[in-house]
Amino acid sequence: MSRDLGFALLELLLSIGFTIAAVRLLVINGLERLAQVLGWSAKTKGQILGYATSLPELVAVLATALNGRESLAGGFWNIASSNVINLVLFLTAVVFYLRHWELLNPRFIEEISFCGFSVLLPLVLAATGVHPSLALGLALLGCFLGYQLLDRNLAELQGKRGQELEGQPMDQGEGGAADHTQHSRRTALALLVTGSVVLTIAGHRLGNSAELLIETIQLPAWLVGCCLGLVTSVPELTSFFELYGRSTGHGKTRKLDATQANLDTLVSSNMANIGLIYPLGLVAFQVSEWLELDALIGT
Repeated sequence: MSRDLGFALLELLLSIGFTIAAVRLLVINGLERLAQVLGWSAKTKGQILGYATSLPELVAVLATALNGRESLAGGFWNIASSNVINLVLFLTAVVFYLRHWELLNPRFIEEISFCGFSVLLPLVLAATGVHPSLALGLALLGCFLGYQLLDRNLAELQGKRGQELEGQPMDQGEGGAADHTQHSRRTALALLVTGSVVLTIAGHRLGNSAELLIETIQLPAWLVGCCLGLVTSVPELTSFFELYGRSTGHGKTRKLDATQANLDTLVSSNMANIGLIYPLGLVAFQVSEWLELDALIGT
């Protein structure tokens, strides 16, 4: 047993290392290059990064959903705790880089409001004891789609997407410039896809090793979920500090772009957790019950 625990601890540490490396060296670098080529705004870059960093939660929730109702409860607490922890990690990065004053800028009211909603919603669901069902999943999915629509419209009204259609200028008369742009785009996509794959695998191993360590101590499902939420928030932690670190020493506009990107990373990750990933977990749970997969997995 001690050997298994030692292996699980080693796997946990290695998975954390691979997760940090994947976010810093692959995902963020790929996004930076792709944003430059396609002319993405800081908002869009942050949103895509947020969805990418939610891959470990997706893997963890689907895995718990296939293991039965008790494990599904752990998956819910993984989501709920991840959203709270993501907010704490974001605020930690804000304080560390002395960017707290930027949050007072009126342009960020929209993102801060969505952030509050994404943190409070799972806590309200937990407090009211709502029964997990497909109806709940559809309602949460509706919240996610509503967020997407409202966020897009508000962003366009405030001009936060103004740069997205410009992209990197291409002189059609100069084949070298066009070839360079295409090469940059392919390289960026390769980095982003590779980073997402590594992040998914590392997140899966991260959740498995953490769950083995936690279950050995025989913790309740909600506490298991909270602990898993902590380890699956490593990608967000890395993203917040990396984006702020890269903007240090640049002008005021670049600094505000970093806060914009980080806020959208936080919001899109949290909203995807509760409005997309958890509903997918509910669907997987219902399907596993219909097909009695949980009994097969348990044998």
